[in-house]
Amino acid sequence: MDNNELLEKFKMNVAVNQFKNEYINKHTLKEEIKWRKYAMKRKLIAGLCGGVILVSGVAFASNYDKIVETFFLGKGLDDAAQNGYIANPDMDYISSNTTATDQITGITLDNINVNAKIEDFLMDDLNISTHFTFEMDTKINETFDLDTLRYIDLKDLIVTDEENKVLYCMDQETLENYCKENNLDEKYTEFSDNYYNCGLNAVIVNHDKENGIINFTYNMYTGDASFPKSKKLNFKFTHIQLKREEWLENENSIVNLKGNWNIDLDVPEKMYNRQSIAYKVVSCENSDFQVTNATLTDTGFEFGMIISNIEKPKPSQILKDLWQEYSDGKIDIDEFNRRLNEDEEIRKAFDEYTSRPIETYRNSQNDDSFETITYVENEKGEKFESTMSPSRRQDGNFIDGNKYSFYETFGLTTYTATDKLKVRVLFKDKPYIVELEKAHT
Repeated sequence: MDNNELLEKFKMNVAVNQFKNEYINKHTLKEEIKWRKYAMKRKLIAGLCGGVILVSGVAFASNYDKIVETFFLGKGLDDAAQNGYIANPDMDYISSNTTATDQITGITLDNINVNAKIEDFLMDDLNISTHFTFEMDTKINETFDLDTLRYIDLKDLIVTDEENKVLYCMDQETLENYCKENNLDEKYTEFSDNYYNCGLNAVIVNHDKENGIINFTYNMYTGDASFPKSKKLNFKFTHIQLKREEWLENENSIVNLKGNWNIDLDVPEKMYNRQSIAYKVVSCENSDFQVTNATLTDTGFEFGMIISNIEKPKPSQILKDLWQEYSDGKIDIDEFNRRLNEDEEIRKAFDEYTSRPIETYRNSQNDDSFETITYVENEKGEKFESTMSPSRRQDGNFIDGNKYSFYETFGLTTYTATDKLKVRVLFKDKPYIVELEKAHT
């Protein structure tokens, strides 16, 4: 194995060490599979109980402030929500008679009533984002203390549309059963125009132990192709997992709820008739920049380009030596990480090796200056940085032929855009302006 291969493994090792914490709130289906193989080794469990189907109408929501605060989607989608790009289903709770089983104690409680509904949702090319509310029989407190709730997982959730497209499903058995029932030929992890590779960002918003109420967000996002312009959505699940604070340290620190919940939603016309606007380059201050995409939607602005004449950084000898020690078994992972974090020379070398030629993140949380990042500016002088939405499309990688691929999603939307825009690219600490204008057809 040559030094370049060693250092690629070095970077992967650092990523793996960060993976466990990141997984708690965000993971794609591919990452889910990798995580199961790497650490969790979970069992796939499915269950069926009696339930009901509820078809709901939809109206635009008016409680924008509450919605924005708890979707955790980033600037672009926040602006869209504030401008009415969100729906509020007019629906009652769906009730299901449920069993609750504690994996640690083995205790099972029968006849636990669990009500579920979707308070509000939005859908665009990249996101299906929902606010769920669960109302549980307080009898569940006999086996599960809601004050210890860390994470909620709809294990076998499948989201489909009126054309039987599978928009979200992370459970193999659920997918296979759905395909069999609907005469579909989709295979698990073999994604297509009818089966989407999705990720998940799930967050507990609040809970009320006394009344058995749990409010949480379930932000599903496509990892590859754009979502279709669906007019109806169906959410179906039979298995809820409530995970305690220590569940990552003890995979049995879970309570399984088995029931049957089935929700049909009408998608507002504003969402299924969503459009994108293309921009074209008017001028660019750097001749090595080749803009490949500049597209505006209701929920964000995507900008991509290829940069020529840029060499990939080479690792210093101190990094090669550190990785070699680890590969040879001379140091363990704890010592590896200790040196990486505490040895100033190693840390500096690693920062230099992994530094990005285009900076989109602020240097610190207290830095409110746009001068240290890449951003988009409209004709009003308003500036928009990259969105931290889990669904954002982003790339920053060296490619063949001394080229670098840059792609980012910014918080500019159709509600804040103007006919002309400026993208200020901070490339190797020097700013360059790319001027754009709407490409009228």
